[in-house]
Amino acid sequence: MIMGMSFGRGVIFHDRNVLACAEVKDGVIHLWAEKITFRTIGKIWLRICFSFPWPYQLLHLALVLYVITAVAFPRLAVVDPWWAAVYVAGLHFIFPRELKKFHGAEHKVFSYHGEKRLESWREIARADIVNAGCSTNLVVWFFAGFLLTLPFAPLQWCVAAGVAFLLAGVIGDRHLRRYCRVIYRLSAFFQRHVTTKEPARLHLETAIRSYRLFEHIRSKELQRAA
Repeated sequence: MIMGMSFGRGVIFHDRNVLACAEVKDGVIHLWAEKITFRTIGKIWLRICFSFPWPYQLLHLALVLYVITAVAFPRLAVVDPWWAAVYVAGLHFIFPRELKKFHGAEHKVFSYHGEKRLESWREIARADIVNAGCSTNLVVWFFAGFLLTLPFAPLQWCVAAGVAFLLAGVIGDRHLRRYCRVIYRLSAFFQRHVTTKEPARLHLETAIRSYRLFEHIRSKELQRAA
């Protein structure tokens, strides 16, 4: 199964074995691909974290320092540190502009049913920006559990309820789509209006190149296995 991931400078497509990344540096698209290892996962997370604009990075550093301080010295806590977990869960809703555009490009590549060629970028640009398998689904599941319990339970239990709903969304996705359609309609609304933006040509070409590189690497892997 092909999965996608966007960050502030590019797009990644991957399965359980390999990943392909296209990222923009100084206006130029760079490509690389690797087998998935712990080193590769660390490499990706560094790219994700440091591709955020500097105000986000300062905020995230401040949050980490605050949580550490609040846990070590509870008397100094002004705000319950569990709110940091809620912020992380809701990060999709405040993605930076460029990340939203790469996210939209990733979705359009998935939605386009023809051959994903650079020459087809205009047709791909007209594809649906909503992706049925987007991680926004899980964010909505988290907040469904969190908000339902917020009036009645301590904050940490509300976060636990959110995580439980998120896990239910992962495990029972096939059945929940049939019986909990409102969650997926909300996710589609947020994808269309909040977590993505219409991509420019550069974002689309980045996503297309990443997808084509992934297909090339995967085909070589399948040939070796045959």
